[in-house]
Amino acid sequence: MNGGTTISLSGLAARLDAKLRGDGALPVRGVNTIDDAGADEICFLTSKKYQKQLAQSKAAAVLTAQEAADCPIAQLVVPDVNKALIAALRLFAPELSMLEGVHPTAAVEEDAVLGADVSVGAGAYIGHSVRVGDGTVIGSNCSIGEGTRIGARCRIDSNVAVYHGCRIGSDCVIQSNSTIGAAGFGYVYLDGRHQFIPHNGGVILEDGVEIGANSCVDRAKFGNTVIGAGTKIDNLVQVAHNVVIGRGCLLAGQAGVGGSCRFGDGVVLAGMAGVSDNKTIGAGTMVGAGSIVCTDTEPGRKVWGMPAIDSNMQIKSLSVFKKLPQMAKELKELLRRVEKLESSKND
Repeated sequence: MNGGTTISLSGLAARLDAKLRGDGALPVRGVNTIDDAGADEICFLTSKKYQKQLAQSKAAAVLTAQEAADCPIAQLVVPDVNKALIAALRLFAPELSMLEGVHPTAAVEEDAVLGADVSVGAGAYIGHSVRVGDGTVIGSNCSIGEGTRIGARCRIDSNVAVYHGCRIGSDCVIQSNSTIGAAGFGYVYLDGRHQFIPHNGGVILEDGVEIGANSCVDRAKFGNTVIGAGTKIDNLVQVAHNVVIGRGCLLAGQAGVGGSCRFGDGVVLAGMAGVSDNKTIGAGTMVGAGSIVCTDTEPGRKVWGMPAIDSNMQIKSLSVFKKLPQMAKELKELLRRVEKLESSKND
């Protein structure tokens, strides 16, 4: 879906600070892949292994870091393809209708304070003593609980629930159907049943945090669950109570973090990775997809597996694992020979 913006290839080159090789008069209306781009779209090349596919591409031009002498289409040569691609995607983003002001069907408590240029969508509820910073957009059917603070220029998409007493910094994004500040999964077995432990703490999302759709960040029992500045959380991620995540971390889809874990800055959890309760993950650690971390990790480690261990060791272990059937067969044969030799010796 193109955003309705049309620009000449030479104009686009100027916007992206790119060196143009080809016809600058060509009109461009969007960005697509090498295979799917049409004559009014540009494509992009982030790896040389896809360069051969340009021969069949119908794109008007390709974003590339290295000029190719035999390229059949125009080229936009840039120092960093990913940076230029982001700029191009923003330029051609769909032009959607923007919320303006408070929708007539939204309910805003009298003691809530909304900053300048705040938008509140249809059916949303803004609770008592809520404070919302300038330029923040709160989508339809959102619920912002009592005493919560939201900074400037945030985007809270439709159907998001932010419970009471949460703190959200500036420039944060929370996508649809996510929940911030629900009580964590804390119970103790007393008097013959599981009894809930009150969660009287809160949640703090620092500046620039982004949370995908259908994710949950639970409130703390006491103190706060904290997501550090610039951390990005994917869809379907669970962050339990009293977790503290550092700055600039990445948590991919279906990752789960147990209660009271501590992450250093720059930690990466790949898809479906899990961390059991009360673990400390050192800064810069990378946890492979589907792994379960059961012990503390030192900074800068790469771990993988169930349980997660050093990734190089895990690869070596898997290579041995594949040989186990043959090794078992050989072991049985050796045992048979030993038994035969022992039997002969006894005789």
